[in-house]
Amino acid sequence: MKKIDFFFDFLSPYSYFAWKNHCNQLDRGRFHYRPILMGKLFDHWEIKGPGEIPPKRYSMLKSCFRYAHKNNIEFTPPSEHPFNPLYVLRLATKECSQDKQFEVIDCLWRLIWARGKKPDDPQTIENALKSAGLDAEQLMESSFSREAKLAVKQNTKDAISKGLFGVPSFVVDNEFFWGNDSLTDLHAFLESGDSFNQELFEQRTKDISW
Repeated sequence: MKKIDFFFDFLSPYSYFAWKNHCNQLDRGRFHYRPILMGKLFDHWEIKGPGEIPPKRYSMLKSCFRYAHKNNIEFTPPSEHPFNPLYVLRLATKECSQDKQFEVIDCLWRLIWARGKKPDDPQTIENALKSAGLDAEQLMESSFSREAKLAVKQNTKDAISKGLFGVPSFVVDNEFFWGNDSLTDLHAFLESGDSFNQELFEQRTKDISW
């Protein structure tokens, strides 16, 4: 069974939606959860973040409200965005959360995008972890470890090396799928591979490299 790298940043509402949806498409045991710094991807590829383009921010946020309403997903964006995601990204690493990684990540998504809390206050984060029945003190301590800090950096470097330019992104072998709506394509690819005209695709993309 092939593993799937799930690259995400808590800054991204589409990563939140993908988190809510991914277990409906595939067994969660197939996923390797890899928190990254989305801003570093934007810097590397010289991409402006959605929040830097006012009409794009307006349109995308409205789209998120529509999507959440249509799919019955709790959605309360934090009052201030962007925020500093480092605390929660480090908590979300396997190096920090160990066998509780799924539960920790799920708790943090709910804190930020279901309850609308800005996760830059350690006490707010610790209270949320406690409420979820997690060992908040140990997790907070581990989040400051060298291993957790390096994991976020390495995940981000790996994402750039694979050509990722945004989140959520899913990587299987040398193939990557970008966006919450790509989960259906990912599922189909794992079931039967690609069925489009690959020869024509390769002709039209032979000038693309990174």
